[in-house]
Amino acid sequence: MKLLPHSNGVRKVNMKKELKPKDIAKNIILSIVVILFIGFIYQRVSNFIAKETLKERVDYARVEDKRLDYVTDGEGKYTVVFDGNIGTNLNQWSIITDKLVSEYDDVVTFTYNRRGYGFSDGGQSRSPKEQAEDLRALLKKAAVPSPYILVGEEYGSLVLTEFAKAYPDLVAGIVLVNPLVEDEINTDNFKKSLILKKIRSSIEKLGSQVGFTTLLDKMNLSLNTDEFENMLDERELEEFKVHRTKFSYNQAVNNEYKNITSGNNTSQEEGIFSGKPYYLIAKPGQEVLANLGDENLTKVYNIKYENNIIAMYEPDTVITGIRQVMKQANEIERLQKKNKTS
Repeated sequence: MKLLPHSNGVRKVNMKKELKPKDIAKNIILSIVVILFIGFIYQRVSNFIAKETLKERVDYARVEDKRLDYVTDGEGKYTVVFDGNIGTNLNQWSIITDKLVSEYDDVVTFTYNRRGYGFSDGGQSRSPKEQAEDLRALLKKAAVPSPYILVGEEYGSLVLTEFAKAYPDLVAGIVLVNPLVEDEINTDNFKKSLILKKIRSSIEKLGSQVGFTTLLDKMNLSLNTDEFENMLDERELEEFKVHRTKFSYNQAVNNEYKNITSGNNTSQEEGIFSGKPYYLIAKPGQEVLANLGDENLTKVYNIKYENNIIAMYEPDTVITGIRQVMKQANEIERLQKKNKTS
């Protein structure tokens, strides 16, 4: 009798279905969709928890139905209006405003968050000119009286120069700190130097909707904000860490990088600060902006400082500029009154 071959043997049968490349691609896409969905839910939940647990320590008003944060303190004839760097918030000025209010009389301080920063609502891209219009509307809503002493650092210098250009009768003096120079930022070389930052900020803007930017921040792979964070107190740092990974913040940062590399910046017209005291705190190359003011009313203070946020690391230098401008503004007012009565 012949036996069937293998009839008494145990054979291992592979029951797994061999996946085709098309099926593998489908599984990968499905996995990515699931991860993105989980990230989206995580980001929304974390934003909600942050909003509920962090107390809002600022006032606000609505401009074009958008919430804008602000803080005002002190009493006096002049209101000092501050505007700062890309990626910071109104806490950039805390050291200076505290010193001004505690050590000097006759001064009001006003700090605020541009759209997308802090608890301020985000939205579509706003040019420096449009941001200056936002600021004017906010000052009105907040009932903060003129005359204003404008203090702008880096990106904020563009916004406040636009403000001085549009509303000269409201401005008594100007202090620019480490300002962006339009003749430089409108060049191709400058645009090329920021390509990587623009790409990274675009990635972080998109990633902030699905938790990816939070992951980058945890791994210290996000855009570097250490210079700002290192000068914040514990409470301020806690708030900033939360806002840092939100979509509105990253959208604002990305929009402002686009603004300064657009090649369309045209606010720095020669003589635009004519008739007003003007104090320029300048790094090498920025002295050219002395031509924005009158020679007899303009003071240039040169600094050789590597940090970008001068206001937080050299507050006394900025305060000196503010006091100088206020002193000159008072003298101009005195002479005007004298001429009227004579």
